[in-house]
Amino acid sequence: MVNMKIKKSVRKFVEIVLKTGSLDNRFTTNARAIEGIRAHQRLQKSNEEIYRNYEKEVFLKTEIDMGDFLLQLEGRCDGIISENTGVVVEEIKSTYKPLNEIVEDYNMMHWSQGKIYAYMICKERGLESIDVQLSYYNLDLNEAKSFIKKYSQDELHTYILKLAEVFKIYALLEIGHKDSRDKSITDAGFPFNNYRVGQVELAKACYGTIKEGKTIFIQAPTGIGKTISTIYPSVKAMGKGLAEKIFYLTAKNINKKVAEESIELLREKGMDINSISIVAKEKICINDKVSCNEEDCIYAKNYYEKIRTVIPHILQQEKQISTHELIAYGEEYKVCPFELSLDLIQWCDCIICDYNYIFDPRVYLRRVLDEDGKNSILLVDEAHNLINRARSSYTATLSKGKFLELRREAKGIMPKLFKYINSINKVFIQESNACQAQDKLYEYYNEVPKELCGALKLFNIEAEKILSKKEKIRFNELLLDVYFEVSNFLSISELFGEEYVTYTEIEKNDVVITLFCVDPSSKIRNTIDKCRATILFSATFTPFAYYMKVLGGNNEDYRLRLRSSFSKANLDVYVYRGNTRYKARNRTLSDICSKIIEFIEREKGNYMVFFPSYEYMDKAKKYIEDTYSNINSIWQNASMDEKERIAFLSKFEDGKNIVGFCVMGGLFSEGIDLPGEKLIGAVIVGVGYPKISFQGEIIKTHFKQQGERIAYIYPGMNKVMQAAGRVIRSEEDRGRILLIDDRYTNTEYYNMVPDEWKPLKKFE
Repeated sequence: MVNMKIKKSVRKFVEIVLKTGSLDNRFTTNARAIEGIRAHQRLQKSNEEIYRNYEKEVFLKTEIDMGDFLLQLEGRCDGIISENTGVVVEEIKSTYKPLNEIVEDYNMMHWSQGKIYAYMICKERGLESIDVQLSYYNLDLNEAKSFIKKYSQDELHTYILKLAEVFKIYALLEIGHKDSRDKSITDAGFPFNNYRVGQVELAKACYGTIKEGKTIFIQAPTGIGKTISTIYPSVKAMGKGLAEKIFYLTAKNINKKVAEESIELLREKGMDINSISIVAKEKICINDKVSCNEEDCIYAKNYYEKIRTVIPHILQQEKQISTHELIAYGEEYKVCPFELSLDLIQWCDCIICDYNYIFDPRVYLRRVLDEDGKNSILLVDEAHNLINRARSSYTATLSKGKFLELRREAKGIMPKLFKYINSINKVFIQESNACQAQDKLYEYYNEVPKELCGALKLFNIEAEKILSKKEKIRFNELLLDVYFEVSNFLSISELFGEEYVTYTEIEKNDVVITLFCVDPSSKIRNTIDKCRATILFSATFTPFAYYMKVLGGNNEDYRLRLRSSFSKANLDVYVYRGNTRYKARNRTLSDICSKIIEFIEREKGNYMVFFPSYEYMDKAKKYIEDTYSNINSIWQNASMDEKERIAFLSKFEDGKNIVGFCVMGGLFSEGIDLPGEKLIGAVIVGVGYPKISFQGEIIKTHFKQQGERIAYIYPGMNKVMQAAGRVIRSEEDRGRILLIDDRYTNTEYYNMVPDEWKPLKKFE
C-alpha cells in the first residue's frame, strides 16, 4: 500500500477537510453558477489590463508524501500576478453579499484554496515566499474587494501537511478498499457456471470498448442477461485500473433492482466492490417537508460537521448502500440521507441511478462528471428511453398563470418585482395574440425569445435580492418556485441552437412558452464525451441507424447486434389484419375485442393485452366486461402507485388464467420479469403509433423526410417490441403473441419486426 497515489482536486480536498455549516439549497441555480463564471472572467480581464505579467486559469499540481500514500493535488488557480515586488496568487469568489459585510476571515475554505495554489507555485518556481490575494466580486454592483496575506513556502507546506493529516482517515480507507477490491476482482470469475448464447460476445465487446475508451451501441434481445454481461466486464476493467467508477443508469426503479442484484452476485463470488443506489430527494427525505435549510430541517443543520463521522463509519461497515441504509444512517446521525448519498458517490465503485443524474443539466452530478468523468464508465440500460428523457431534460417551460398569481401577491408590496412581472406578462400577451391571429392553439419559431429572456433576467435579479434576505413573506414559496423555473429557463436559453424551437401554446385560461429541444443528440454526445467509455444497450434498437443518430452516435462508435438466444420454435407470433387507427376504433371495437378473447381462449394461461392509449383501453374494458363476464381480468390505471403496481403483478405470480390489460409504454411494458407459466402470451393492439401532437409535428417537420418515422413510427414500434418482450424471459420459456393491425403486413412495418418473429402466422 505504500506510495499508492490518491488524486484529488484542490476544491474537493478542501471541502472534505474543512467544509462546515448547514445545508441550504434555496438559491443554488445553474444561472447563478454562470454569473459566477462571468464575474471571474470580468475580474481576470481587468487584471490583464492592469498587470503586465498576468496569467489566468493556470493548471497546477503537486505531490505530498504522507508515508502510507502519495497525495496528489491538482486544480486551476484563478490568476497569478508576477511583479518586481514578487508573485501574487489570486483566488476569486463571486457573491451577492454586500462587500462591507465581508471581512478578512469570512470563509477559511477560500483562503485554503489560495494557500494550496500558492504552495504549488512556490514549489514549481522555487519561491521562498508568495502573496495570496482573496478577491470577492459583488454580482449586483460589479465591484470587488480584496484581502492579501504573505506566506513563506515553509508555512504553506506545514499548513498543507496539517490538512492532509485530517484527510488521512479517508485516504487510508480508500487505499485499503482499492487494494482489496483490485485483488478480489482479478481472482473472481463470471458468477454463473455457463454463459448464455451471446453473453461472451457481449461481455468481450464491453471490455474492449472500455479498454479503448470508446462508445458502443448494443442491441441485445430480452433474456440474454444484459445487466450482468455489462456490469461484469466493467468491474473487471476497473480492477485493471481502466476506471474508478461505474455508473449504471436506468429509467425505471425495477431496473435498479436488477442492477443491485447483479452487483450482489459479484460480491458473493468474492469481488470486494461497494455500491450505492441514488433515488430522488422526495423519495428519501425523512423530514416533515422537503426544505433543505437549517431553519426547517434538523437533518440539514450542521450537516458538514456531522458527515465527518458518518462517512468513515459507512465505508467501514457497508458494501451495498441502499435507500434503507441511507435512511437508517440519516435518522441515527441526524443527517440528510439524500445529500449523504451524493457525498458517498466519490467513495463508491458502482453507482446505480436514474439517467437524470448524468444527463439532466439541472441535476447532473457536476462534482463527479466534470472532474472525474474520464475515470468513469457509463452503462445506459434500456437506452431507447434516453431520447425522450434527454429531450425533456433540455426543454424548459414557463406559464403565464404563475406570473399572474405572483403579480397579485406583489402588488402594492414590491413595486420593482411587480414592474418586472408586468414586462414578462406583456411578452406572454404578444405571443398569445400571434397564435390567435393565425387561429391556432400553438405556434413556434426557430429563435430564442430575446425580449422575454431580457425581462426574465431583470426579474431574477430582483427575486434573488428579496430571497437572499431570508425574510418571512407570505408568498415566499411561490416566489422561490417561480425563481427556480426562470433560472432553468434562462440556463436552457444559453444552449439554444438549431436543434431548438420556441413554441407558445394556449391552454384553456393559460399561455405557456417552451424552449423545446427537438433533437437532443448533441447534448447526449457532450455528456458521453466527458466519460472514459459509454455502453448504451437495449433490446429494441430497431432500426439501428435511427437510434445511433438520435442518441448522439458517430462513425467512430462501435455497434453490436446480437441475435436471440432462444429457439424460434419457442415463440409463435400471429397477426390479425384489424383496423386500429384512431378514426376506425369505435367501428372496429367489437371485432378487435372478440379476437383478443378468441386468442386467449385457444390456449389457457396468463396473458397481458397492450393498448396504445388509456382512452382506447377504457372503451375495450367496458365492452369486454359487458360481453365476456367469464374473463378473469385486471386493468392498469393511469395513477397507480408502487403498492398498486406490485399488487397488479402479484396476480400473475400466484393466479391462473389472469388477463392483464395494460398500456404500451407504461408501467408493465418494460422491465417486468414473469417467466414460465406466470405469463404465456401477449396481445398487442395497434402499432404503438403515438397520438398526433404539436410536439410530434414539430419533430416531424424538423427531421424532414425521416420526420414521420422519427416522430411517430419508430417510437411506436419500440413500444410494441418492448411489450412483446415480456413473454420470453428464459431459455425454457414458450409463448405466443398476437399482433392486431393490418399495418404489420406492410413492408415498412414488417421489416421492423424482429427476424425471430418471422414469418408471421395469420390468426383467423
